[in-house]
Amino acid sequence: MEKILEIDINDKEDLFEKYNEKKISKELIKYIIDNTPKFKKDDKIKVIINNNLKDKMFVGELIKKELDSEVTRNEYKFTYNNRKQIVYFILGVAALVLSTFINIEILEEIIVIGAWVVLWNMVELEIDDDINYIKKKRILKKILNSEFEEIRK
Repeated sequence: MEKILEIDINDKEDLFEKYNEKKISKELIKYIIDNTPKFKKDDKIKVIINNNLKDKMFVGELIKKELDSEVTRNEYKFTYNNRKQIVYFILGVAALVLSTFINIEILEEIIVIGAWVVLWNMVELEIDDDINYIKKKRILKKILNSEFEEIRK
């Protein structure tokens, strides 16, 4: 089944960043990701760009390049979060091990509570952020593999 994502580009402010007319707007990329229709594995997505710019500029390729850059940024964030999870795990386990050697009961409890907080942060990153990154990656790959049609008015 074919799903359609329609984008209206009415002026340069819709397409480019406010302070840099060489970069595609992050708001536009966020809009594309957030408004991609729900799809199944075998569904096709067609991106229709209504180009109302007065310049004779083709924006489809610019948007595709920025989407590709967003995939790279997403991969970096995913890797960074995984490294952070490893550090949290090591710190949490080390604090739990350290607490077994402490004989002062109050200090031991403080270290145990701190260790579990760090371990919970690791779990929270796994549950929340990793799922969002995987979902975003799936959407970006589907959009990049889709057909782009640019309609000039």
